[in-house]
Amino acid sequence: MIRLLGSSWLQIQRLGLVCCALAWFTLPAHASEGGFVAGPLGGSDLRAALSPPPGTYLLIMPLAGNVVDLRDRDGNKSPLDFSGSSVGAGAALYHVFEDMVAGGRFGLGVTGAVAKACIRINALNRSQCQTNFTDTFIEGFWSRPIGELGLSGPAADDPRRQYIPYGLTLGMSLGAMLPTGAYSPEDLAPLGSNTPVLVPSLAATWISPPWLGDGTELSTRIFYNVHGRNDSTGYQAGDMLVVDWAVTERIGRFQLGPAGTYATQIQDDRQNGRNLGSTEVVSVGGVIAVDLPELGMFVAFKALRDIEAQYRVRVDRAILRIGMRF
Repeated sequence: MIRLLGSSWLQIQRLGLVCCALAWFTLPAHASEGGFVAGPLGGSDLRAALSPPPGTYLLIMPLAGNVVDLRDRDGNKSPLDFSGSSVGAGAALYHVFEDMVAGGRFGLGVTGAVAKACIRINALNRSQCQTNFTDTFIEGFWSRPIGELGLSGPAADDPRRQYIPYGLTLGMSLGAMLPTGAYSPEDLAPLGSNTPVLVPSLAATWISPPWLGDGTELSTRIFYNVHGRNDSTGYQAGDMLVVDWAVTERIGRFQLGPAGTYATQIQDDRQNGRNLGSTEVVSVGGVIAVDLPELGMFVAFKALRDIEAQYRVRVDRAILRIGMRF
């Protein structure tokens, strides 16, 4: 096994997956108690199914978001004069074990964040800003390379094979959002949900032969959010399906391309026996990453905008991920 922080781009490239697999942040993105997307800080994008080499990794993730508008159950813009913003920083620890499990790599991770969120509803003359901890995300992640599926990649002695895992890789995870964030039923800008969420996922990453640059990568990760009940209010958010994706090109140490998210609730939110509606959102944007093997680091930046939404606010958001081996 080649040691990280040494000379090979393979470990530095794969370090990026930690930033993608552990990329979660709950901005003030729900119209009521429902509609928030639980999962890794910032979502998943490039290298979604890849595993870094065995070791312990640290991620630092500053982030920001701004409310665009509020959408009703039919996706129409609400007449309510509504504004908000959020800034914060997250940190994650992720450990990949030496021993193989069913032919693949297995890791465990934990992510936490501190954020400042501000919400103002002018028509009601109500506003709130608070700075505190958000909910905590934990997960176990498994990844296994499948192969090149008969497509001819670079020659066996091509140096690009040292840092690009050509072909198909599959992954799966079981995660949970723990309700450790600041919460009150009276909050306009809650940083916690007061609700545990189970978050299993499946992931796939395919890297083509070098047809354009050094390889075109298609990555996706599909989450299923199973929400618990908020005992303080009796609010039960419906289960949610979340699909994160990215189509990127690898060019030397750089990787860039479009990215996005589609999320939809499978069930309506409920409270006191009443169905309250369900959330759907489409987000698009882009991601760019650079490997810095001379520093033993990986840096990525992603920005997204909600272009369509119902039963929640639309948000512009961005996250910077800086990863290194511990």
